[in-house]
Amino acid sequence: MAKIKKNDNVKVISGAFKGKSGNVISVDASKGRVTVAGVNIRKRHEKPSRTNQTGGIIEKEMPIDASNVMLLEGGTPVRTRRTREAGKVSVRVSVKTGKAL
Repeated sequence: MAKIKKNDNVKVISGAFKGKSGNVISVDASKGRVTVAGVNIRKRHEKPSRTNQTGGIIEKEMPIDASNVMLLEGGTPVRTRRTREAGKVSVRVSVKTGKAL
């Protein structure tokens, strides 16, 4: 699940939100789900609290499956792999261009 990380720019490649793109807000590696800004927005009823004084109906992004998104490199979706050079940390590399991400 290390292929997608927080703050990555991704594009939805399948499902109801196919074609939309945005930044990753959060990643839940144990469930294999990611939350993307502007994607899968649902309405939730919230009680008034210290952070939300008025409460009411709010819209918030809900998680989608991580297999439905691809990392964007220069506006195009790319697959990634991990490579390690001698004595260095492993890095994510684009399969298409070979550049480190």
